[in-house]
Amino acid sequence: MSRTRLSGFIALAVLAVGVAALILLRHGGGGEDAADPTPTATVTAARLEKRELQDVVSVYGVVQADPAASATVATPRPAVISRVFVRAGEPVSAGQPLAEIADAPATALAFRQAADAASFAESDLARVQRLYDQHLAANDQLIAARKALADAQAVLAAQRAAGAGATSQMLRAPFAGVVTSIAANPGDRLAQDAALLTLARLGAASAKLGLEPALGRFAVGQAVTIRPVTGGPAIASHLTVVGQAPDPATKAIEATAPLAGAALPIGGAVTADVVTASHRGLAAPRSAVVFDETGAHLFVVSGGHAHRVFVQVGANQGDLIEVRGKLAPDAVVAVEGAYELQDGMAVRVRPQ
Repeated sequence: MSRTRLSGFIALAVLAVGVAALILLRHGGGGEDAADPTPTATVTAARLEKRELQDVVSVYGVVQADPAASATVATPRPAVISRVFVRAGEPVSAGQPLAEIADAPATALAFRQAADAASFAESDLARVQRLYDQHLAANDQLIAARKALADAQAVLAAQRAAGAGATSQMLRAPFAGVVTSIAANPGDRLAQDAALLTLARLGAASAKLGLEPALGRFAVGQAVTIRPVTGGPAIASHLTVVGQAPDPATKAIEATAPLAGAALPIGGAVTADVVTASHRGLAAPRSAVVFDETGAHLFVVSGGHAHRVFVQVGANQGDLIEVRGKLAPDAVVAVEGAYELQDGMAVRVRPQ
């Protein structure tokens, strides 16, 4: 074979190897690049529910002592506050000392005068009785003397019932409760029946709520779910009082819902969901609704693909949320994995 013909065969062989290598490079040799380029997402799915849904209005409020279960501890007579043993917000048990008081100077003087008047009336009655027995006094004089003694004794008994005449007097809690306010400090002089402190019965608090009339129609008996803003379990209640005139400053209507048995601090802030009405509608799992810059939407799973449907959302319904949009009542929507989907993406539903 000539050298020229040998060179031609070599050139053809090199060309064939190059073509084969190019084909292998383009097809990836059957490696990862040869896989189907269309991504498929795996999700869980749930069917929309057509059900009775609640119209809920969310408001704010504050915990207050229930006015029907509160009592004011007052000074039974003009007195000087010697000591105060409790502080506002402190729980107390029935019979626990709250404060110690002593007679004001005027109280001590009034008690001494009442005691002296009773002693004098008793002596005078004895004198008139002797004269009457000797036929030296008339019957009406004896009756007047007896009445004067009875009146003097009644005044003295009233003074003693108010605690006058004692060196000091201890004021005690009439029931187990929480001190909601204190109106006096040691050394203060208070008039008779002046408020010393206010006591709310333990476990008898209520929530004072501010209702916006424009948000719905509110009425006594409507169900309320109350939650402390600091966290904690929800409290089921209902409206017991709904005001008829809005507050001039806030324009809100004041309402009350009892917190029976709830150990919430007086003055603590709460949120409340008031059920004002109900209606029929569609509900979806809350995690099925995607919130992003495009707006709230669901992914309806149909024909192996996810189709985005924009929706309006309503109030939470437990683990569900109300949705409104172009949705079939029995539509199947993606739940877990919904945030990873794109419109038209192929999906595979994972069995639950």
